[in-house]
Amino acid sequence: MVNTLSNIYNSLLVATANHNVFSIQVLISLVYVLALALSLFRAMRQRELFSDFLCIAVVVSKYMLTTLLMERALMFLANTQRGDLAQNVYLGLCAFNILSIFIMYRLHMRFSYKYGPLFFVVLRLTLLLALAHFILWFKFVVLDIQEGFAVLHYLYSFTVLYISGALGVLMLLPRLVNTRAGRVLSLQLPRG
Repeated sequence: MVNTLSNIYNSLLVATANHNVFSIQVLISLVYVLALALSLFRAMRQRELFSDFLCIAVVVSKYMLTTLLMERALMFLANTQRGDLAQNVYLGLCAFNILSIFIMYRLHMRFSYKYGPLFFVVLRLTLLLALAHFILWFKFVVLDIQEGFAVLHYLYSFTVLYISGALGVLMLLPRLVNTRAGRVLSLQLPRG
């Protein structure tokens, strides 16, 4: 059972230098691009808050840029075999997440003047994602623990995949945010 779970984890979630045509990241990217297209369509027809469109545009842009950053890190690792330097990519991912929050806030201040419920969901999940990246960077670079604490890697991978998937669903269906399922997906505490 543990071996099967480990094989599923290694085949679907572990980033490698091998470039597969299909992966979970590709599926998430497709969902994000579809969410952006639908959001643009809904915003043009005034059937969606402009706040939701801004949030979705920022999340999609950030996801695409961080995917490119990770791809560059994997290529660097494959060409130089310098894993000690490549591990700094996690600090870069953390910085991208914090920067995306700042950009999303500034865009709302300039264009929206109203914060929709999706804004707060994106804010909470992006901060959690930034924290996950920072913890892994701290383990690898600051503490210099390369092996051990395997549970941390499994938890990190699950967190990143869960947040990416939850954001994908909530961006496709922004009205879901105010439902019980949306609160569960967005890791929001239940209302009293």
